[in-house]
Amino acid sequence: MHLLIALLVAFWFIRRNYKKNKPLVAARIAQEKEKDRQAEKRRDTRRRKWALALADILVRRNGLQKQGISLTLTLTDDTRRHLAQQVKKELGLADNLSGEALRRQIEEILRRWPAGMGKSPRDFYYQLASQGQVRDALAFDCMRTAFLTRCIAALDWCDKEQAWLVLFLNAQRAQDCFTSWQDYATAYVRAREVWLTLHKTPPAIAGRDLQEVTHYLNDRAGNWRNIPWNKFKIFEPN
Repeated sequence: MHLLIALLVAFWFIRRNYKKNKPLVAARIAQEKEKDRQAEKRRDTRRRKWALALADILVRRNGLQKQGISLTLTLTDDTRRHLAQQVKKELGLADNLSGEALRRQIEEILRRWPAGMGKSPRDFYYQLASQGQVRDALAFDCMRTAFLTRCIAALDWCDKEQAWLVLFLNAQRAQDCFTSWQDYATAYVRAREVWLTLHKTPPAIAGRDLQEVTHYLNDRAGNWRNIPWNKFKIFEPN
């Protein structure tokens, strides 16, 4: 009997204190949830920034103004028209393609992005592979995929979530296959030399790529100097 009374008293005491502290408990739970949400936001921000940074050279080369980690680009009407023509040409799409027909073809291109996005000079990848430059070809393709995907999204030709999935997968393969921004950039420059040769580009123009990449690697304000290459994995939960 005494034990039962003691248990009832203990239960009453616990319940009384729970009611009294319920607002504090709820506030603590809300605080922990907010901390988790902010931590997840920081993780998502850094992987988006990393994925977009792969294309920085091409974004700068084309004079496009970046806007943080969004897929938006600041475009005048003339710039938008020029970019649309350029991207369609790179993707091998008809210049007069528009509307739903354009979006369907873009969706298919993004769906099969690992097979390559758009046209490339004849025998480009074959020539690189035959010379043992497979990683160079991959660096070139990673940068080109990141740039074209961002442009496609900025032109509102696709669903943004589909674009981000391609960008994240592209970033993860780059991270897995190269050891640093220097390694990635050097491989890109070598592949770019072959690309320009197949396009019969004058040597004076071809020589600019190494200078451009070297300058950006040393730019203290640039992403390649400020974003660690392998501090985290794109698809790691933490």
